[in-house]
Amino acid sequence: MKKTLLLLISALIYNVAALAAAPDNADSAYSQSRYQDAIRLYEAQAQAEGTSSDLYYNLGCAHYKMQDVPRAILYFERALVLDPGNDDARDNLTFIREKAKIAPSTSGSFFSDLLQQSVSRVSSNAWAIMAAVIFVLLLLAIAAYIFMGSILLRKVGFFSAGLLLVAFIATLACAFYQRAATVGHSQAIVMPQSATLSTAPHAPSEKEVAFRLKGGMKVNIVDSVKTAKPAETWYKVESKRNQQAWILATDIEKI
Repeated sequence: MKKTLLLLISALIYNVAALAAAPDNADSAYSQSRYQDAIRLYEAQAQAEGTSSDLYYNLGCAHYKMQDVPRAILYFERALVLDPGNDDARDNLTFIREKAKIAPSTSGSFFSDLLQQSVSRVSSNAWAIMAAVIFVLLLLAIAAYIFMGSILLRKVGFFSAGLLLVAFIATLACAFYQRAATVGHSQAIVMPQSATLSTAPHAPSEKEVAFRLKGGMKVNIVDSVKTAKPAETWYKVESKRNQQAWILATDIEKI
């Protein structure tokens, strides 16, 4: 009996010690306001288990708590790339940009910006599924036009086929657009609090300063150059209103 009790006590002590030695939990670190530890643990989780929209969202929240606005924006953007339906990430992104007075990148056209925002709210897979469903309906409408004996039904099939064809092409284009945005890595976030852009791919003189961008701004990468002396990579980027200039690669992070 004493031996059994001793074994039970030893097992209890072992379990308590193992629990104390267990790796810290990122969520608990965040809830305890240990944001730097939470970031480290979330990043370790990403390396071990792979990335996800929720994980990027958590990293964005932790970086915001650390008052690192550009990196918080970066991770919320990455969360939306993986899951355009992540409304929490979208709301936080809008809140941070408004609070930091960082205007979202635009193409300068209201309708094109509205179209881009609408398309980006749905994943490429969801657009592809919609395109497949519309294609099936298109085939049914064509079959109705060919095989139906009623003139009215044939007219309905004909006009329905025309509308469905337009819808199929549009949804397929949206699927390809969203897929390219997901895997293309053509967008990036400016990371310093203020970045100086050059008219040429090298450190600018006073006359070569193109403009400056605030940290957290989104830019589109359109070209890149590697210089020999010094050994650097420069990206030609496009900001809102189609302004183009060169920025040092270390000053941006690809989404």
